Amino acid sequence: MMGQIVAATLGVLAFAILFHAPRRSYPACALCGGFCWAMYLVFSALGLNIFMASVAAVAMMTLLARVLSVAMRMPNTVFIVTGIFAIVPGASIYYSAYSLMVSDMALFQLKSKETVLLAGAIALGIIVGMSLPQSVPLALGTLLRRAGLAIRGKREEA
Repeated sequence: MMGQIVAATLGVLAFAILFHAPRRSYPACALCGGFCWAMYLVFSALGLNIFMASVAAVAMMTLLARVLSVAMRMPNTVFIVTGIFAIVPGASIYYSAYSLMVSDMALFQLKSKETVLLAGAIALGIIVGMSLPQSVPLALGTLLRRAGLAIRGKREEA
């Protein structure tokens, strides 16, 4: 389990670098991705199905992204887009395309349905995480910023 979380964190870090996220956001992006995958594993272990575990994990990661966006004074999309990378159904997408190419329509239908379901779960998780009031992420992010825990590129003027 810990190896999976480390791999997800490193994968999201590489994704952030590859897609030119701001340098000072690299650690926070990696944290969002690792956190998202860890939450997915926890919710799966608690017995939630793949859809509900994905919705819950992405909603929790979206809340973390909102807190980090306030703390680091950056758009939350930087953290959300990179954070969901760990949970995107890449294998399902691959097997959908592969089964279509080899004309295995039964497997194509199964994997395509799984891919669309997981993509919907990711979208629903983001909607749930963004629909909560801004007051909590704002308060937590401000506390982090004041405590000096936010990573800064340049010294901020008071």
